[in-house]
Amino acid sequence: MTSGTSEEQPERAAFLSGIRVVELTTALAGPYATTILADLGAEVIKVEGTEGDSMRRRRDAPSEISLPFAMIHRNKSSLAIDLKDPRGQQAARRVIDTADVLVENFRPGVVRRLGLDYESVKATNPGIVYCSVSGFGQTGPLSPLGGVDLIAQGFGGLMSVTGFSATQPAKAGYPVSDFGTGMWGAIGVLAALARRAVTGEGAYIDVSLAECVASWSLWEVADWQARGEVPAPLGTAHRLAAPYQGFACKDGRFINVAATGPRWGEFCEVTGAPQLRDDPRFANEVLRYANRLELEKLLGRQFALRDRDEWIKLLRDAKIPCGPINTIPEMLADEHLASRQLFEKLRLGDQDRTVVRTPVVADGAPRVVRQPPALGGETRALLGEAGYADAEIAGLARDGVITYPGSTEGTEGLR
Repeated sequence: MTSGTSEEQPERAAFLSGIRVVELTTALAGPYATTILADLGAEVIKVEGTEGDSMRRRRDAPSEISLPFAMIHRNKSSLAIDLKDPRGQQAARRVIDTADVLVENFRPGVVRRLGLDYESVKATNPGIVYCSVSGFGQTGPLSPLGGVDLIAQGFGGLMSVTGFSATQPAKAGYPVSDFGTGMWGAIGVLAALARRAVTGEGAYIDVSLAECVASWSLWEVADWQARGEVPAPLGTAHRLAAPYQGFACKDGRFINVAATGPRWGEFCEVTGAPQLRDDPRFANEVLRYANRLELEKLLGRQFALRDRDEWIKLLRDAKIPCGPINTIPEMLADEHLASRQLFEKLRLGDQDRTVVRTPVVADGAPRVVRQPPALGGETRALLGEAGYADAEIAGLARDGVITYPGSTEGTEGLR
């Protein structure tokens, strides 16, 4: 396993060294927020039920590693507790009282019923930075509803401008609202920690999938107000510039080109269509955008004459912005991303697997330093640290309130 820092950078303390985070999360948005914090050096304790997070079961066979769980829960510890049992709630509270940050993504109201809401936690841990992640936020008429990525992408307007046709909506291929909301949660936590370092005050942070997507609409909101037209899908094209889109090449692969600004003349020469430079329909950026459909057809014929990588070399040599539309395997094999050490190898089960780092390049962040936890892997140590005697811990395990490797059948390994 590599540290994730470049050879030129000295090893230094991680940015969040000494910060303890407890997460009460499942699925993706909440866990991604804490993954960012863990990669930045925080100690992250995942509180999960005694049966384990549902993501642990995303595997093809019982003996196999759950790669989805492993990818999002590297660098974390596991505290396996039944939060429906009052003794489990008390045990969780005692660990939470030692934390700097708590992140939860239950439906609004659930943590209050468990006695783990912000006001309850703040009473015994006044400096806590508490982040709630939900579908629609903690207030407002839709707050009681659950939320998932698909619903958020539609609600926030993204699907209305994604794809090639207004009659067939398309969502972004990545779960952008989950990852985006996790990022907003992490940003909020970091900001609150910075303030706490000055004032000693904790904070409550409320982020939602719906608002995450809606907040990214500022370009389309500006366009709608300026032109009075409801923004519609444009495929790979840009809303205000052309050519700024993807084209199919001779070998069936695709290239993105952003030939805007002063390099229009060079672009015409490189693509073998010098006549377009003097075509009155494309004389300036406004006209090129107004006549973008005709321009797209003409350029499409040119790009079909060469393979993708040949086009990329020609355009880059001419300093015209362009790039491949990579498949996932192509992206993983990309030389530039490898030089930036975005991907790391982590031993999972009996194989080395590729994990994706948090993309912050700096001395002190981020790094992947440990494997995802076994179910309840740190339960005994954490409860012992919180003041529980060995006999009490054994009793809680015997009653099914907690679990840890070896406490019951079926808890060994990454389950």
